[in-house]
Amino acid sequence: MYTGRPEDLRRKQQQAAAIAVEITELLTRIDALGIGPVLPAQGRISHDAFEIRRTERGWTVRA
Repeated sequence: MYTGRPEDLRRKQQQAAAIAVEITELLTRIDALGIGPVLPAQGRISHDAFEIRRTERGWTVRA
């Protein structure tokens, strides 16, 4: 839970939303390669070519 000032929280939320847009653009580019869909499921994003999953230290990719 964020415990900083409300204006700092709003700024961080805006940054997170902008990064989320970048992520969707990247996932769309992967789909556009035509090698199969990107499938989100149970805390990970899977594809035949890779798997992105959350770890204790952040996110990791297995290719």
